[in-house]
Amino acid sequence: MPEILDWAQFGTTTGVAAVVAVLTQILKRYIQKIDPKWIALVLSLLLTYCYQIIYADHFWGTFVLSALNAIISAGMSIGVFESVIKPLNSLKTESK
Repeated sequence: MPEILDWAQFGTTTGVAAVVAVLTQILKRYIQKIDPKWIALVLSLLLTYCYQIIYADHFWGTFVLSALNAIISAGMSIGVFESVIKPLNSLKTESK
């Protein structure tokens, strides 16, 4: 059975954005006092740094680039929600 998401795919910016988008949608139901955009940013930073610590070299430049990748990943996951998921949810509520 093929894996849906392996470690090589997770290490890419798109992989992190996909995981962050899913986790943000799950966590925002339990953490309602914090804006989901901040949840996405924190998750992106955590996931990107954890990946870098485990699988990459420990050069300071890597951690700087990881921060940039985390910001891009958070932006991608927020963009997917705003441009795809939100309009689909509004279509569902209009059809009821």
